[in-house]
Amino acid sequence: MASARIEHAEWINPKTVERAYFEANNAQTAGNELRRKHLAEGGMRAARARDPKLMLVLEKSAEILNQLAENQHGRTRRDQNTCHSERTELTEYTMWREAYKAADRGEPVVQLALIYGVAAEMAGLI
Repeated sequence: MASARIEHAEWINPKTVERAYFEANNAQTAGNELRRKHLAEGGMRAARARDPKLMLVLEKSAEILNQLAENQHGRTRRDQNTCHSERTELTEYTMWREAYKAADRGEPVVQLALIYGVAAEMAGLI
């Protein structure tokens, strides 16, 4: 049953990714030190282990964030008359993509610990 959940990851969708992104931002800014520590430690543990569920969530979430940006700004981003700052990838996508790449190399980045944490929570690891 768990492997089917991993293979068919329909549960990783724009709604769950937006909720996870909100949770990461909220943990960062809300001042709830216990929640922040719980997410950061659990996320870093899963990232260091290169847990397959975590890697799947990070990868799919980055793809979804990129698709959301493409849906909103696609034509504008591709237009040659658009200034460079409006053609660059959005920060949210870049951060999730970098979190995936660093974990995949076995070198998770501490500054992205909350992203690892909410992704691990989405995957049911913490």
